[in-house]
Amino acid sequence: MKKNTIFYFILFLFLFGYHFLYSKECHNKIVCLNSMALIEKMSEFSTAQKELNRISKIHENILDKLAKEFHLKVEKFQKNRNPILKKELVILQARAHAYQKTAADDLTKMQNKLLNPIYKKIDKAIHKVIDKDKNIMRVDDCSPGKGVLVNKGEDITEAVKRELGLTNK
Repeated sequence: MKKNTIFYFILFLFLFGYHFLYSKECHNKIVCLNSMALIEKMSEFSTAQKELNRISKIHENILDKLAKEFHLKVEKFQKNRNPILKKELVILQARAHAYQKTAADDLTKMQNKLLNPIYKKIDKAIHKVIDKDKNIMRVDDCSPGKGVLVNKGEDITEAVKRELGLTNK
């Protein structure tokens, strides 16, 4: 009798535990989102890319001018080993390196300024979708190249697109 009671108690715990785990899994969903599909559809991203390309071209042109000036001075220096020209070369090289750093910093700042509002807008839309479906416990990025090999979660990309107004309703 005591063995049967213990057996039924263990069986009850096992079944109850299994049911508890199974029901918890059913209520918490892992979903995926193709962030690249969202970003490609957003006009703000296209505008930001154009602006970043424009700024990048300006910096490239200035760096090209500095490089040409440097090469001309190198040719002059090779013809006549003037110590003054050598000093000018060192100064010009330092200016080019300094400008390269300035250009990189400028592009990084501009990229943050232009893209962060877009990322915040996407994040806000994702949270709206999550708030509508309280069972979502995690959103994975399933964009190509993001490292997600297999994702059996529901794809909420279309729902987030609707929140952003990027689909034909």
